Amino acid sequence: MVSKVTPDTMLSASRLPAVMGLSKYQSANDELLYSINALQGGERKDISNESMDWGNQLEPLILKEAARRLELADLVLDHPEPRFHDALPLCCSLDGTGMGTGQVIYTDTEKGIYVVGQDSINLDGLGVLEAKLTAVKAEDSPPLWRGPVQLQAQMDIVKAKWGCVATLYGGTELRLFLFAPHEDTLDAIDRATTVFQKKLDFWKETGGIDYYAPQDSKDADTIWPKAVEELEPLPLGHSVGEWAQKILSNKEQIACLQAEIDEHETKIKELMKDNGMAIAGDYQIKWGMRSYKAQPEKVVPAKPAYVIRQSTLTIKKASEK
Repeated sequence: MVSKVTPDTMLSASRLPAVMGLSKYQSANDELLYSINALQGGERKDISNESMDWGNQLEPLILKEAARRLELADLVLDHPEPRFHDALPLCCSLDGTGMGTGQVIYTDTEKGIYVVGQDSINLDGLGVLEAKLTAVKAEDSPPLWRGPVQLQAQMDIVKAKWGCVATLYGGTELRLFLFAPHEDTLDAIDRATTVFQKKLDFWKETGGIDYYAPQDSKDADTIWPKAVEELEPLPLGHSVGEWAQKILSNKEQIACLQAEIDEHETKIKELMKDNGMAIAGDYQIKWGMRSYKAQPEKVVPAKPAYVIRQSTLTIKKASEK
């Protein structure tokens, strides 16, 4: 296990899910700006947290157990150098590798082994091992953003015939997801990598940023961070006005539903009084205590004034000016 070794100035396997629009946490534009920042010599942002720290500490244990269950030879956990694709501007780091000796593996739920996309897999020669740690409930197949896409890229880079995403769920259940190279996924990785590099080249040549289409409202804030107040109102037409009306209508429904939730919670709390738990039909209801650790007094440092673009639209009828 080593710290991040891949260069931020190009696309890496772990960043592919975001670039392909699959990530819950990052958008393609976030990754584009991340690489542009690196090309400008900017500092790498610290994204570490306790969950990631535990993942790093448990990674060797996860992979050693995976190798034992799969009966692998030549387990290697020390991969200090990045690996680069021979045809694409794409790189990866490796958690671990192991050698298969031709054993044919089938799904075996008692051993936590799941063959994904086919009935069996032949562990022939070099295989890639990717360790993951998550607090979610154990799954029969991991989401694409938590390992599978990354693993496909890693296998393609090192020319492996098989790979394993070893996921420890809740610190208590290890599941091994085995994959063979998947041509449709590899084609999608090829396209995503090529487009990403073209956007980086565009920035190098022009200094401008060729953003991806916004993935969501937050992503639009990233693309257009400033509003030019002096511009005349932009005519968008009646069809867009219907979208605005829908936003207002949905917000009203949310407010009504939230008020209804509060009303029912109040009634239930009134009935429960000092009880921490109750049974209502098929439902168990808890109204317990939550503990907080003592915190030292903090002095908030002064901050300079600044202006950012608001993240939500302010909508009202034009006649309400």
